[in-house]
Amino acid sequence: MRDLTHSQVCLVVLALTFVATTGRTDEATLSSIRADGVLMVDSEPVFPIGLRTEKLDSLDRIADAGFNLVLGSGEWRPDHYKKAADRKLLILGGHYEWATFASYRNNNGIDLTLEEKAALQNVQRVARDQGGRTQREVLTEFDPLPGVIGWNTNEEPEAKLIELSEYAYEIFKSHNPRHIVASLASGETARWFHLFDRTCDVLIVDVYPFTGLGRRHGSLLETYTRVKKAVDELDGKPVWLMSQMIPPSYWSRNPEDDISLRDTRLQHYLGLIAGAKGVIMYQWATLLEAYGPEGTAVVGQQVFDKRWRVVSQMVEELHELGPLVVEGRVTDDLEFRWISPGKDGSGPQLIRELDVKGRKYVFVANILDQPIEAIVYGINGGNRDGYTGDVHLGGSNLQIGPVSKYDAPAVAVITVGPRGCGVFAFDRIPLPAPE
Repeated sequence: MRDLTHSQVCLVVLALTFVATTGRTDEATLSSIRADGVLMVDSEPVFPIGLRTEKLDSLDRIADAGFNLVLGSGEWRPDHYKKAADRKLLILGGHYEWATFASYRNNNGIDLTLEEKAALQNVQRVARDQGGRTQREVLTEFDPLPGVIGWNTNEEPEAKLIELSEYAYEIFKSHNPRHIVASLASGETARWFHLFDRTCDVLIVDVYPFTGLGRRHGSLLETYTRVKKAVDELDGKPVWLMSQMIPPSYWSRNPEDDISLRDTRLQHYLGLIAGAKGVIMYQWATLLEAYGPEGTAVVGQQVFDKRWRVVSQMVEELHELGPLVVEGRVTDDLEFRWISPGKDGSGPQLIRELDVKGRKYVFVANILDQPIEAIVYGINGGNRDGYTGDVHLGGSNLQIGPVSKYDAPAVAVITVGPRGCGVFAFDRIPLPAPE
């Protein structure tokens, strides 16, 4: 074996130092956020389709359904990480600083000096996950593992605890800048979304609008308004939707109130129309539970299978929507004149127009219990009928047809069925030769 040159020795030392200080190995997974908010994993764009779980035995089923990400927690053990990586699932780990720090207030060597360094070191010294591990212990053991793309460092903190989340961000981000850090905010706390700016690379917003008919019925519009507010408040940082897989019977205690594909599709479309760049469903455990007047019980196999079909169908559709979100550029090249229901039409509706390689994809959602209808125009002067369109996703929920002679020139008339959603696609038509 030939001797190494001085330069080669220096390179080896630098490489070993890098691995020792960052925990990086060739197997580690790199993640970042693209300028447009898209998640990048090992330099490839990814639309995250995730599910929260603490159960080791859930990971095979989650992977088989087509999920590409799991959100973990401090309850995860080494075998969770290994199983998830073996099944090619990306891992967003969990270490919820604000909750654990709040429970370690006395006799733990907390420094009461009024300075940020003392507060930061308090979080380092005292905060634990559900397994009793410090951030350093978690990062040392799990951050270098394949599949790990980053960490969620809090869960629905109140405004007064945001400072702890800022310290958590600094702890996790300084350990490995090549991993993302997320915060999870409750949609109920939208009034302080702006405070999360320094706590994360990604803000996850949970919205649970389905509460059953036996109690206050949540509005699906909350999904749009809260995600949209987060997108606007964070000024460029991506927002992911945490969607509801908690059966509505959790609130109503009426076992007949269960999740449905129709409602699930609407919630996800509203989140994407508002600008969400990813989805994490909440959660595996609630899919296994039944809620009734007598309390909580484990559901039978038939009920679980029915729920899991809803989840699997939604995941399948998200795989079709994801590439449009990842590659799409938001545009405003089409005009929609909503003409029904009502004498003067329904007014502006929730849509999102994305341009992908010159083709327009328009996400639509109708929360009404009756159809809505619009005439579509090209907005360029003199070329109001300069597109042709079709239904890209949505099946019988969506229809497209010709305009009447009274509405011409226009592109088409579109109809979105009651509580329907989907995607229309439009292509430009070359201008004819001048007369």
